Amino acid sequence: MARKKAVEQLQNEIKNMFYLFSKHLLNITINRETSLKKRDFEQLLKIAVDNLSFVHSGSVLWQDKDGTFYYLVVYNHDYDILKNVKFSPKEVAMRRFKRAYVIKRRSVDLIKELARKLNENEELIQQKAQSIDNIKAFMSIPIRSQRKVVGFFNLDTWEHENIFEEVEFQSTAEVMGNLLSTVVERFELIEDIKAKNAEIDKINLFDKLTYLPNLKNIAIYFDKYSEITKRIPVKLYLMLLDVKEFEKINKVYGYEFGDDLLVKLSRVITKSCRKSDIVGRTNSDEFIILTLSKETPVSLMKRFEEKISDFSSKLGISLEAQLSIVEYGTDGKDLNTLISKAQERLYQNRAFAER
Repeated sequence: MARKKAVEQLQNEIKNMFYLFSKHLLNITINRETSLKKRDFEQLLKIAVDNLSFVHSGSVLWQDKDGTFYYLVVYNHDYDILKNVKFSPKEVAMRRFKRAYVIKRRSVDLIKELARKLNENEELIQQKAQSIDNIKAFMSIPIRSQRKVVGFFNLDTWEHENIFEEVEFQSTAEVMGNLLSTVVERFELIEDIKAKNAEIDKINLFDKLTYLPNLKNIAIYFDKYSEITKRIPVKLYLMLLDVKEFEKINKVYGYEFGDDLLVKLSRVITKSCRKSDIVGRTNSDEFIILTLSKETPVSLMKRFEEKISDFSSKLGISLEAQLSIVEYGTDGKDLNTLISKAQERLYQNRAFAER
């Protein structure tokens, strides 16, 4: 009767511990979007050990980038002894399909294994690691993410090796493992989504055809370059390069030819620029060049004319590119104003040439 009452008391401890454990995990998932940290596992171990009289110590094994497992945190153990211990994937592979399991001291000599891992004398390890020598059995709970074991939440008993079975702790341990796995996987998925969104954002900064910066990306560079002009004696110029009668080229030669022409032309323009110049595409037949210079970059403009003329000759078609240039500060202080001013000058130049 007394034994039954004692077991019931321990089962009440388990219920209380699980409530605190799950509540702490819930608070973590509600209040942030970053993955579980070392301090989180330390707190979870503390909750489990401090609220279960038959559990005396614990540890969390975590998978490193190279696939090996290491002790991320320990509780009531000397971390300085365990921090250099590694387990290969093969050493834990046999456990990955179990939701929770008990390893008993008689099935593995923990001190001998630790001495072998650290390449030290068993007696010396036994003196240093008394808490490990006290372990009679431990409950190991695999933590999974996307069907792979990424860690183990271990709870040790110094009492007797059958205590976990006697208090029917395994079912609770399995639920703890499910909770841990769900939280870890949730945070990993959040990180994956953030990475994908960042990748999409980056892709959205470039023209889909030429892979040059698009208008949104040019605006970012414009802000950076305009700030530079405030710190050093240099001017920021915006050039607008327009392919004359580009729609006519599309109609005569086809849109596929026109797209290919723009890709090749973007390379010609880019190769004509300095590394510090920014080349972008705004729409079907317009390119923008941002350049820093102490004076009007006449040489760059001439280089464009020569290179595009050579390109047109090699292509075997009549390709005429018109160019206009505006100066930051003199013609406007925001990107849209400067682009509008450059387009206005482009149309004026075109009208004058057609007279």
